[in-house]
This record gives sequence, C-alpha cells and structure tokens, in this order.
Amino acid sequence: MLKKLMKHDFRALSRTLFPLQIGILGGGLVATLLTVLTIRIGENTARSDGSALLRALIMGVSATMSVLIGIAIMASALVTLLLICYHFYRSFMGDEGYLTFTLPVSTDKLILSKLFTGMIWTLINAVVIVVTLLIFSVFGTTSNSIANMDVLKAIRMFFTDVLPQAAQYVNVPLMIIETIVIGILGLAAQMLEIYFAIVVGGQVAKKHKVLAAIGMYLLINMGVGIITTTFMSIVTFGEGLANIAFDTVQEVSRFMTSAFGWYGVLFAGLAVLFFFLIRSIFKKNLNLQ
Repeated sequence: MLKKLMKHDFRALSRTLFPLQIGILGGGLVATLLTVLTIRIGENTARSDGSALLRALIMGVSATMSVLIGIAIMASALVTLLLICYHFYRSFMGDEGYLTFTLPVSTDKLILSKLFTGMIWTLINAVVIVVTLLIFSVFGTTSNSIANMDVLKAIRMFFTDVLPQAAQYVNVPLMIIETIVIGILGLAAQMLEIYFAIVVGGQVAKKHKVLAAIGMYLLINMGVGIITTTFMSIVTFGEGLANIAFDTVQEVSRFMTSAFGWYGVLFAGLAVLFFFLIRSIFKKNLNLQ
C-alpha cells in the first residue's frame, strides 16, 4: 500500500514540479547560449576597437544573465521545497485531510509516503541544479571554443589527482558511502522537522496556519541547533577527537569514521523523534478546523 501511496503522491507533485525542473534546465540552456554569444560579441568588439559603451553594455548583459541563472537556481530549490510542503499541508491539514484519514491505510504509511516522495523530488531538484551549473560552467564560460577546457581539466584533475591523493589518508569508497547515508538521514530529519512544524502550526492556530508553521519552524530549528551543537560537543570531548593531531592516516580515518557515525546517529534520532511526534498528533490530537 505504501508503494501505491507514493505513486499517487509522486504524480500529484509531478504536475507542478516536473515542469519546474524542465523550465530550470531549459532556462539554463538558453542563458548559457546567450552568455556565450554576448562574450564572443564582446571579444569581437574589443578586437575591432568598438566603442567603450557598447563593450560595457555587452559585458553587462553577460553578467546579468549569470546573475539570473543563479537566481533561477536558488528559486527552483525554494519553490520545490514550498510545493512539497504545500502538498503535505493540503493532504493532512487542509480540506483533503478529511479524505486522507478515511483511507484504509495506517498513519505511518501516510507520513512515510509524503516523506519519501518529498525526499525524491528534493534530490531530483538537486541533480537538476548540479547539471545546470555544469552546463553553464563548461559551455557558458568560454570565448574561443565550444567548451571551457580549464573547467574540464579541473574536473578531470579531481578524479585523477585529488581522489588518489585523498585515498592515501581515507578510504574513499567508504567515505562516499558514508556521505550518501549521512546525506539521506540528514534530508529525512530536515523534511520531518518541516512537516512537524506544519503540523504544530496547524494545531496551535485557527487562522494564519502558514505563518504559524513558519514561526514554529524557526523555533524548532533553533532548538535543534542547540541540541546538535551540544550533542557533537559532548561526542567530541567524550571520544577525544579534540586531541587528535591528524599526523597519521589512522588518526584521520578514525576522526572521519567517528564524525560520520555520530552525525548518522544524530540525524537518525531526530528523524525518528519527529516522525513519532507527527504520528502522535495525527492519532490523538488532530485539528482540521
């Protein structure tokens, strides 16, 4: 049943999020093309001793396009998150909530469906952002060739030089796996924290529930920040990490493994905590008014 719920939620979000991601990619391609054209026109103008005003105008257009791409990318991440949150709010706290809780499905599966689909779309948006940045970096920052060879060399150097050197100090495959796991746990904890703020905001406010949810998120996030700082400080001193000199491969590996492990425990604990708090409110004290 969870699979069916996720399929339904994914399709519901796709109606708005899929065109948004396509729009970001398309906008990135258009901005990349226009930026290349303006750079090359500027180069030709400089060689032909064109007017200073014209050169300044062309370079201004190029800079403006770069700024617009950055704004579009940041806006896509924010809009994606807002649409995911709105879908959660509408499904549980809005008029659809009456229908949602009449479904022959457990509360756990309802929450997990929203969590997993929200995480999937967040990751899709992250991939779109990275691809858009790569396209712009490789093809939109060159004036004398199709691709910027310096950017390609930097990417190649990362895999041929940086990673082999890093392998002398840490287990790179293990570190990659740990980073992915920590990233997923951190994303789950963050999504559930936002969902919890939406639920609490909807419970404490009869009107202006969105503003209440934003206020609750700020308060909850402040508390989570304090807990995180305290937890990692205790772990640092308890594990003796502050005294590690990082002089040997073993010490670096120990630090990385310990830090990743404890962050994993922290994020997993927060995710479980927020999940059960949301579940408890839905089961015992739900207010859809």
